[in-house]
Amino acid sequence: MASSSGSWLSGCLVTLISLQLPSQASGDAGQSRLAPLGGTAELLCPLVLWPATVPVEVRWLRSSAPGHPQRVHLFREGKDLEEGVMPEYKGRTALLRDARDGSVTLEIRDVRLEDRGQYKCQVQIGNLSREGVVTLQVAVLGSEPYIHVQSYDAGWIQLVCKSAGWFPKPWAQWRDPQGKVFPSLWETHSLDEAGLFRTAVSNRVRDSTLGNVSCTIQNVALGQERTTAMVIAGKRWARDKALGTSKANTCARGNCTRNFQILKTLRTTHASCFPNLPFLCLSAVAVTLDPDTAHPKLILSGDRRCVKLGDTRQPVLDNPQRFDFVVSILGSEHFTAGCHYWEVSVADKSKWALGVCSESVNRKGKVTASPANGHWLLRQNRQGEYEALTSPPTSFRLKEPPRCVGVFLDYEAGVISFYNVTGRSHIFTFTHSFFGPLRPFFEPCLHDGGKNIAPLVICSELQKLEEPTPGAQGFSLLAQHLTSGPSLLLSPNPGPFVVSSSHLSPRAPV
Repeated sequence: MASSSGSWLSGCLVTLISLQLPSQASGDAGQSRLAPLGGTAELLCPLVLWPATVPVEVRWLRSSAPGHPQRVHLFREGKDLEEGVMPEYKGRTALLRDARDGSVTLEIRDVRLEDRGQYKCQVQIGNLSREGVVTLQVAVLGSEPYIHVQSYDAGWIQLVCKSAGWFPKPWAQWRDPQGKVFPSLWETHSLDEAGLFRTAVSNRVRDSTLGNVSCTIQNVALGQERTTAMVIAGKRWARDKALGTSKANTCARGNCTRNFQILKTLRTTHASCFPNLPFLCLSAVAVTLDPDTAHPKLILSGDRRCVKLGDTRQPVLDNPQRFDFVVSILGSEHFTAGCHYWEVSVADKSKWALGVCSESVNRKGKVTASPANGHWLLRQNRQGEYEALTSPPTSFRLKEPPRCVGVFLDYEAGVISFYNVTGRSHIFTFTHSFFGPLRPFFEPCLHDGGKNIAPLVICSELQKLEEPTPGAQGFSLLAQHLTSGPSLLLSPNPGPFVVSSSHLSPRAPV
């Protein structure tokens, strides 16, 4: 009788539970949860369960392809199991149960962008099984916006505000010095390699404007935003800023004449660098090394124009900007617009790497240099062997070993080109859509058994203009290449880093 009674009660309990387990959760298509990138998501299974019941089994699934669900989490007989779980979810999930209402929740830690999408929960109690669906949305707060002057025309300053790393697509807004919203001229959105949104929004203001013009980018899903401002200080500042000039950044008439041919060539092939001006001038910007970014083993000269690899770590502050594993250093300059050209002597070096990197690159630990990680670099591995650090790297040999390498950056066009200055030939060109500040990158590499001890020395612009140095050859080399177009040559070998830099900026007619 006791056994029969127990069986009857068990049957009643199953009947009651079945009444509380709908075949499909009502409104499940609208069930969604939002989680920040890198945070924790909690997906509540949208099924009404009997309080205090312990499911025999709970499965969480998602579909990588229609009709092919894959397991995210498995709970069976009171235990979390990894049986058949997708590798990318192992160690990141847990099942949370609330005894008061019997609900079950999937916890996903360290949320990734690819985690977004639909999830299906399957709950089994006794011999009954029901399922529900919930959608995970992932939100990302992007980078700090930055504003640059795109052009100056007839009393109007054209401004562009850019930011990257947003999800979902962000919303943008301009405000004038009085805090009033004013409409954008245009707005563009594109996806990067990681699936995050890059945003650019443009506007224009009168050159007589005084005060702050601000740009706000907002993630509506998170309810968070980032704002940056540019100070407009009247007509003279506006014209100087738009033309890329200042008292400290002028060039003599003779310099313009001396480099007229290369500038004429650049204007033809990179017209976006020099809008609306018939004559151009090469305006010198001396590159200096930023000691705050230098690896502790790097030794800098007092004028920050010479750097070499030492034998011991220097007693320097371990700040967030400093490289602590890769023996690298950045230039002090930040490029957010325009065209720039500098040259690096690599004579007497057996290994080196140089080019351009994003301001936001990782400085700590081992770094994989690639465009996806914000690096556009050329490297010599050993005698006669070179690599462009694409992903995977592009290896090649050069007919003539460069003793001096030229680097050309056209920010708006998304071009970074390398040239063999001594051989007057093109080496390699990266193309990319740039967002955020870029900086010159230098890595002298390790001593290579005593074969790679030469220092990196930055040459002054004065030396380059006064002497028939490799730098002077670089301008005619660049002119040749930009008229003939890029071509990857096959050849070998290099030496010390000697760096000189020039910023190509429009000036008044000569």
